[in-house]
Amino acid sequence: MVVVYTDAGGGHRATAEALRAILQAAGGYRVTLVNAYQEVLPGQDLFRRFTSRDVEETYNDLILRAGRTGLFCLGFYVCAVLNVTLLGKAGRRAFAALWERTEPDLVVSVLPVINHLMIDSLAGYRDGTVPFAVLMTDWAEMSRHVWFPKGDRYHAIAGTDVCRRQLVRKRHPADRLFAMSGLLTRPEFLEPRPADVAAARRELGLDPDRPVVCMLYGGYGSWRMLDMAEALRGSPPDAQLVFLCGRNEALAAAIEAADLPFPAIVKGFTREVHRYMAVSDVFVGKTGPLSVSEALAFGLTLLIDRANVLPQEHAVLKWIARNGAGEVFATPAQFARALHALLAKRPAARVPDPAAPGGNRAAHQITGILGEILGRGAPGR
Repeated sequence: MVVVYTDAGGGHRATAEALRAILQAAGGYRVTLVNAYQEVLPGQDLFRRFTSRDVEETYNDLILRAGRTGLFCLGFYVCAVLNVTLLGKAGRRAFAALWERTEPDLVVSVLPVINHLMIDSLAGYRDGTVPFAVLMTDWAEMSRHVWFPKGDRYHAIAGTDVCRRQLVRKRHPADRLFAMSGLLTRPEFLEPRPADVAAARRELGLDPDRPVVCMLYGGYGSWRMLDMAEALRGSPPDAQLVFLCGRNEALAAAIEAADLPFPAIVKGFTREVHRYMAVSDVFVGKTGPLSVSEALAFGLTLLIDRANVLPQEHAVLKWIARNGAGEVFATPAQFARALHALLAKRPAARVPDPAAPGGNRAAHQITGILGEILGRGAPGR
């Protein structure tokens, strides 16, 4: 099986790695992860050709880290779609060569925009018998055909009700539509909270008796996190904060050096996100679909930043408001007031995950879904 992902944002890679771990634990699968832009299409990247950054670096550095989400972000998407349009035959040939190298029995995409290239290229591989599935990592498709291309020569896997409804409205064949009870996360995020939370906090260097606020702005961090930390300086909260800065080492260093007047742990990239969330009371972050899903899985109170929302993340914000699943803020001052108000309600109530009645079971469902797709083969075959 080949799983195609991108490093534009952290959610696509995280989903791909979660899928590989789940399938390898199940046994019987040989899973190959492929970064489409770095391993298949590097020669067709117009961003790299005409700027100092490739498409992934442009997205991560200028949109995620720098927070340029307005017209700049829309311009980026227009250029990205134009890039894909110009790929044409070259892109299809590149993917056809990938299938010959990797010899998949199933291809799963966890990224948007270029899925039609993969579907077309598979038509000439093994007489078109290899099935293709799109496993969406967003809450909803921000516009038609961004994730799910025209036609029905593929299987669609939806982790939210809004995504499933979108596919039903576009009349995607029911036998090629699979619903999961939540976005796919690593199984560690679906485990119950530690029976002894105090002991688990001590293991992480936290005070067992003070509320824990976990702040995470995706895998590449955001300088908004430093703004939030500084907003608490004038009125330090009666809590301890965990700043998970991802791959933004400069951000982690800046928060470490800030000499904050409250207990804080600062981490760069870590595989222990689930451990910190499991002992937290409040989650603070942006509207990233995967991060929100992970926080919901642990029942954390949500405090979500609605400034600099990406176009594909508006569905998350609407869902939070519609379901009363958390509080939102737009400025550092609003954040400080909202956090103090939440902490005043201690002990914090655990928040059920209304996205998935009975809990997020996607990690337990995906193996059966992919097994069924393998059994059916490519649509029309």
